[in-house]
Amino acid sequence: MQWTLALEIDHDPITACRLMNIFRRKGVKLAAMAMAAGPSGFSLTAVVETPEGDVEHLFHFLRRTEGVHHATCYQHEPSSKACYIFVDDGADHSRAARILGLSSQSKLIFASGGKYLIELPAAEGPQDAGFAGLGELPYAAVMTTRAAANGRLS
Repeated sequence: MQWTLALEIDHDPITACRLMNIFRRKGVKLAAMAMAAGPSGFSLTAVVETPEGDVEHLFHFLRRTEGVHHATCYQHEPSSKACYIFVDDGADHSRAARILGLSSQSKLIFASGGKYLIELPAAEGPQDAGFAGLGELPYAAVMTTRAAANGRLS
């Protein structure tokens, strides 16, 4: 299954190397990856492919990895629970700009190499008329270290 993983890691480049080695050892196929520097470390976002049964194990393994501060897992969710859209715009940025323009409450989570993850307001998920027919992949954040103690979003 294809899913998106967002990690906030420290400034030590060895952490990124560790993560690449974990992906290799665990058989994670990278479809797309972006890494950006920020004031508190690096943000690494990847669209990955793994067997569905490996998602939860990999999430918990990565969140406990030395140097990883926060981890969030987004899975494809075609139902009304979806509140994120993954956009593969290539060289053309018009679709991402159009989606961001549909609501003043939409937020850009990451952008790199023509790939975007956009958060939509909960009341205006991709199932609503303004977002319908955009041909983008709807996602829901299903596990995060920023949520309740069990890491699950409700």
